[in-house]
Amino acid sequence: MSLKIEVYSDVICPWCYLGESRLKEAIASHPKGAEVEVRYLPYELNPATPPEGHDRKEYLQAKYGDRIKQADERLKAFGKQAGIEYNFDKANRIPNTLKAHRLIWFADQKGAQERAVNGLFKAYFTDGVDIGDTASLSKLAAQWGLDSTEVEKFLNSEKGQEEVRGLEEAGYNLGVTGVPFFVFDGKAAVSGAQDVHTFTEIITDMTT
Repeated sequence: MSLKIEVYSDVICPWCYLGESRLKEAIASHPKGAEVEVRYLPYELNPATPPEGHDRKEYLQAKYGDRIKQADERLKAFGKQAGIEYNFDKANRIPNTLKAHRLIWFADQKGAQERAVNGLFKAYFTDGVDIGDTASLSKLAAQWGLDSTEVEKFLNSEKGQEEVRGLEEAGYNLGVTGVPFFVFDGKAAVSGAQDVHTFTEIITDMTT
């Protein structure tokens, strides 16, 4: 019987990228890693973000001041240990992530959810791609084996929006107030980018 892990995250959250990478490392190195099934669920950190997004530097400077520089450097160090290349200077904007979450939902219907999540994280944090832009998302989707024309048509419609909102609502009802948030078999839950050892211990406890 497999262990089901639900991961609530937002693709503009650097700690979500780190937490997801650490979880994958724990699963890959665990003797029962093949029995673990991961599903990614949506959580918008800033649902009120306008369609055109915010200027990243201006927004974060206004919200955190000079502390953002220290936070970025800390994350770069953590990222290096996890095999993540954070290039924060390349990401000029903080996008509205509803389209990205709809794309993840769409990819899940095609059996490509994990590729979509990993691809979006890398595109934003390493390559500085505007993941709120339909054309950019369609090009990325082609890299995951999806039909870019089909994806563009989907994103230009309202399909998937109700489903994504429903999944978010379920998370709110579960008590998710921040991300990353990990639920193990609907029983144990932890929040934050835990270290690999913590994830390994939880997986061991849940599979023995």
